Amino acid sequence: MFESQPIWMFATVLGPVVLAAVIAYALLARRRLSPREKRERDAATRRLYDNENRNRS
Repeated sequence: MFESQPIWMFATVLGPVVLAAVIAYALLARRRLSPREKRERDAATRRLYDNENRNRS
């Protein structure tokens, strides 16, 4: 019965640590948009809203 306790200890202690490390890596490795990509994104969003507003009128 006591033989399985170290496994549970590692699972409950290391599990959240590994999860936090993966989340931190994902947040740090996330790619940022360049200024050109931001302008293109904003222009495409404006076109979509303009088309939607024209279709409603």
